[in-house]
Amino acid sequence: MNITNEHEINKRKNTILSFFVKKSKADEVNEDESNEPSVNNESTELTLIEDSDGRGLPSQVPIHIEEPLNIQQYHKNDVGLFIQRNSISDEDKHLILTNVWVPPSNYKFPISEKNKKRGLRFQYKWLTEYNWLSYSELKNGAFCKHCIIFAKTGGINSQPLGQLVIKVLNEWKNAKEIFRTHSQRSYHQSSILDSDNFLNIYSHKKLSIIDRLDSERTKQIKSNRSRLVPIIECIILCGRQELALRGHNDSGSIYDCDNINQGNFRAILKYRADGDGYLKSILQKEGRNKFICPQIQNEIISVCGDVILKKIVNQVNDSKCFTVLADETTDISVVEQLALCVRYVDKNKNVNEDFLKFIPVQSLTGKNVADSILNGLMSCGVDCNYLYGQGYDGASNMAGHMQGVQAHVRAMYPKALYIHCAAHSLNLAVSTASNIKPIRNCLGIIEKLYVFFNTPKRNNVLLSCIENSDTDMKVKTLKRLCATRWVQRYDAVHDFVELFEFVLEALETISEWNDSSGSTTDANLLLKAMDSEFIVSVYVVKLLFSFGLPLCKQLQKEKIDLKEAVDLTKDIVSELKS
Repeated sequence: MNITNEHEINKRKNTILSFFVKKSKADEVNEDESNEPSVNNESTELTLIEDSDGRGLPSQVPIHIEEPLNIQQYHKNDVGLFIQRNSISDEDKHLILTNVWVPPSNYKFPISEKNKKRGLRFQYKWLTEYNWLSYSELKNGAFCKHCIIFAKTGGINSQPLGQLVIKVLNEWKNAKEIFRTHSQRSYHQSSILDSDNFLNIYSHKKLSIIDRLDSERTKQIKSNRSRLVPIIECIILCGRQELALRGHNDSGSIYDCDNINQGNFRAILKYRADGDGYLKSILQKEGRNKFICPQIQNEIISVCGDVILKKIVNQVNDSKCFTVLADETTDISVVEQLALCVRYVDKNKNVNEDFLKFIPVQSLTGKNVADSILNGLMSCGVDCNYLYGQGYDGASNMAGHMQGVQAHVRAMYPKALYIHCAAHSLNLAVSTASNIKPIRNCLGIIEKLYVFFNTPKRNNVLLSCIENSDTDMKVKTLKRLCATRWVQRYDAVHDFVELFEFVLEALETISEWNDSSGSTTDANLLLKAMDSEFIVSVYVVKLLFSFGLPLCKQLQKEKIDLKEAVDLTKDIVSELKS
């Protein structure tokens, strides 16, 4: 018991210097039996420093530090630099196969550490004997330059390969036997074939396997594109001339339906084929791959639209300043559609107004319409940071200072100033002036006269009165007043004034009929309504509308600028005052 305690006490008394005391040979490990390479460390003298406790501490400890490998000292084409890369570029593959580093004939190869006793070295003649062999000064060993590129796997069950491929060969005892065995491996022979194919493809002596397989596909793509050219040109022609593409029949061969209206597109395509032998042969072939069905027509139209839209958007973004124009309307399917347009100055200093798209809107609140406008611009690719103006009508949901569209847009883009559409303002002014009782009654009577003569029997009476006169009238019928654009009512008022005497004659003729349809009564009422007040009001309306219509058309022109619009407005105001 006492002996044990004494041993433990002595063990605890060991200081840090105990770890630097030279061990006896019985305690040393026989390094000759160790598999690890020996490290030659020179003995380092220990200098002791006293700490606060008076114990000595070593200032130097014999530690072997391996210097980092300096890759720059080796040749840039050394094959060892390309080992175990995740991928090797085509340029590096070509370099390894054609210009890899080869030691000079007087190069002194180092002795292998594992064969140091026998003094074995790499033999220069092996490079000539095995042309696939390459020596690495960096790794101090040999590799197969073909397999390191094309044979990363290939062992049993596709296991990763070892020596000469991803591991360096630096044991020269059985080197020639290893070289002969490697030469007979199937993966090595495949790598040599892959190397030959790669060099031929890299030097453009032949196509790659993928290109050879795709050659027929390339020819088919080229043929399909040549087929599409006349089809696309015909669709573009119909679009520019605003011609509908469809007809009564949009299927089958173009040459089998001579008695049926096939529509403008198929008719133009058939006419073009008469002077184009290649196109005619395509259209006359059996099969369905003629690319003229309605679905492909729609796809081509959509692609053309994308191309046009992209061009417009690029011009808008290049201008770095644009105004958004928007107005909503209800289409034939009772869906509220928001028409989105932009106004900008292109690089040639020309003012442009271009339509972008229609946006269906579910709610007409200022917030929803503003979001629809901004999202629509962004979806087209327009940079809204260049938004400097807004142009809408004067409706409260558009022009409101708190919850209107323009307010919500300016909250996000403060530079986007709102301008009330000048054409809308003019229309509102005319609409307000038309609320005067005589003017309102006058326009109401003109509308009633249009409805009255909008039947074949009554309209024939009006036409007979015109034809029996000595005057060569270009206007034959009455027009309806525009329901939304007051200024556009000028045409209806103008035509009524031109046909005024013939309308009176026709009403008098109809008032003498003996029928129970009510035509006689209606004719008499209209005759009585056309009194002196009505006649004066008609000529006043015609005069005012004659001033307003040119101004309205000028305000809607794409190229008009602010100065021109102001000058024209001042001239018309001065005319009305004179």
